[in-house]
Amino acid sequence: MSSDATPANPMTDEQRIARAVAVATSEIAVKLCAAAERRTGRPRLIPLAGVLAAYIFHATGEPHTMTTSGVCRSVKKLKPRQRAALGIPKRMQVRYKRMHSGWRAILRVVEHGVLVEHHHELKVDPDTGEALPCPEGCPFEQVGLDELTTMLIQASLPPEFDRPPAVAIDGTDIESHTRPHKKHVDAEGRAFWSADPDARWGHRTATDRRPTEHFLGYEAHLATYAPHGGSEPIPQVVAGLALRPGIRDRARACLNIVDALPPFTDLLVDRGYTTAKGNQLAGPLRDRGITVTMDLHKTQRVVRPGPEAGTVWVDGSLYSSALPETHRTLEAPTAGMSAAEKARRREAFDAREPYRFVPHAKRDTTRGTQRFRGPAVDGHPFKVRCPNTPASMRMPHTIPTTTCVPGEPCGCGKTITIHDSLLERDRQHHPWQSTRWALSFNRRTLVEGLIGANRYQRLSVNRGFFRQTGLVATALLMAVTLGGHNLVSLHAWHTRRGRPEPWQVHLGEPVDDRPLDKATRTRGRRRRPTD
Repeated sequence: MSSDATPANPMTDEQRIARAVAVATSEIAVKLCAAAERRTGRPRLIPLAGVLAAYIFHATGEPHTMTTSGVCRSVKKLKPRQRAALGIPKRMQVRYKRMHSGWRAILRVVEHGVLVEHHHELKVDPDTGEALPCPEGCPFEQVGLDELTTMLIQASLPPEFDRPPAVAIDGTDIESHTRPHKKHVDAEGRAFWSADPDARWGHRTATDRRPTEHFLGYEAHLATYAPHGGSEPIPQVVAGLALRPGIRDRARACLNIVDALPPFTDLLVDRGYTTAKGNQLAGPLRDRGITVTMDLHKTQRVVRPGPEAGTVWVDGSLYSSALPETHRTLEAPTAGMSAAEKARRREAFDAREPYRFVPHAKRDTTRGTQRFRGPAVDGHPFKVRCPNTPASMRMPHTIPTTTCVPGEPCGCGKTITIHDSLLERDRQHHPWQSTRWALSFNRRTLVEGLIGANRYQRLSVNRGFFRQTGLVATALLMAVTLGGHNLVSLHAWHTRRGRPEPWQVHLGEPVDDRPLDKATRTRGRRRRPTD
């Protein structure tokens, strides 16, 4: 039986407190709490770092709801010395008003988007009306919502956690707990449909739990790390988060997560992102040096004429026109097929490979172009036998022989230059539905499993889980919830395998040597014979 089937021992209160405090005292959290601290008036009875640590502590307990009242209940169960370790004074009574006041102060900073203010007066150019650059040494620091939520989630992953170079991103609906009503318009002319002013209508596809329907709320774009193909499994953790009202601005949400994450090289996305215009997603990702493995929408799976005579675009890849007609329009494997049936269909896609144009040189970043060579270019290993390249005809018959007519133009022996903007939305490193593409793209199921774990298994992040309104409040609660998920997942994954946990190493904790329960299966009861 898999080691994942063995139930892990839950973290002790001391372990939960130590990890919550570590996240609440991270660099981004310290800046956030410092910006939210008032400069005048009496000091807060509960420090903001203690408030943030209390929310994170509550998230590590696999709560039914992520609310301030739930946080208060979790903290009240602790002993005075444990509250003090969390950052709450020993003799301080934990009250809803005190806790929620601190949380609202943090939310105001996130809404403002400024961590450190200017230390000088802003000056404006009288001709253009634009603000002049700040003088040298100005401490001004600005942060966006997507960047902050991603950095807060990254703070839940210690430096000892080895971050793979591949990231998978997917979206899921976060339904608002408010009831929708008729469309109203506020004083500023903005439309809203419920007591949540930022919630918008979206569309979600059918699952085994609900039909295809519309919902009022947000779409959460989650990122997770994916291992190399064929390598050892890794913990299922969240890497980044971006929240959007309804279903909109997916390309920008994806890019914001990419920019906020530590450097990586591979990105896995589905059709919800790849249908964006090339200059909105594919181009910016290429400029960032990121290789994309993506699924194609039916509008992208077409045959188009190539950039030169004798070439043809098929499913986003460039081939010689010698590609047989039987190889051009193929049926992709479906979800209900067995592994053997999928492998047979992918063999047909792999049969295209000998006719494909491959990179001949590195991308020219100055010109924005790249050279590609055909399958029968003289001086390079031949992939096909083409009559227009006599040297290739001396190759054995184990490689395909084209039907090219001698003297007539074909793309087999050509080397062509392709501009970055040419069909950039559909192009990718591995040909779509090939075996190599499938091995890479199938890692994207990790982010789907992550979403399922937080929505239906470990937690129930569905309608009513968050009960605060507004984009900022929902995004920050979601970030804290996912940070708690990371803390729990890292501990469970490593202890099940008897490995040192990254947070345990980082905090210098003793080894958790509690014995694990055995993984068991419940046998079905035999039916008693009826009279």
